[in-house]
Amino acid sequence: MEFIKKGGLHFWMDSAAGVLALVGAILFMVTNATAGYAVQSGGLGIAFGIIAVIAIAGCVFLSSKFGSQHFLTAAVKFVAIVLLCVVFGVLLSDRAGLASSLFTWDSHNQVGWGAFYVSIASVVFLLLSVFTLIAGAFFDNRKAA
Repeated sequence: MEFIKKGGLHFWMDSAAGVLALVGAILFMVTNATAGYAVQSGGLGIAFGIIAVIAIAGCVFLSSKFGSQHFLTAAVKFVAIVLLCVVFGVLLSDRAGLASSLFTWDSHNQVGWGAFYVSIASVVFLLLSVFTLIAGAFFDNRKAA
């Protein structure tokens, strides 16, 4: 409990980024499990999403132990951001073809639209996580007096 009390804004932003990344990874798994619309290299995207969530948890721990501006904390945060961007790229590269077919000749494909909507939600959560991690990197561990 002391760990949570001691954490300032940096702790809460990194924790929020972890939750957002976890939701994005779960939505990636859901859209990958859509019958007939599996993401190409979906296993790679799922693995990198899970590793990114673990890296964010490690970032929260390292930040409380060494401080938010320590090089280990920054390195782990950088790894998490890169992994989340790779997951975003894997999803985007696969769903671009689906989007092009849905917006042109296959507009009545309800299963395709469902997979596309879940993919968009996953992208939003992944990008929100990346932006939260980037914004949290500018804060220090010091609490406001």
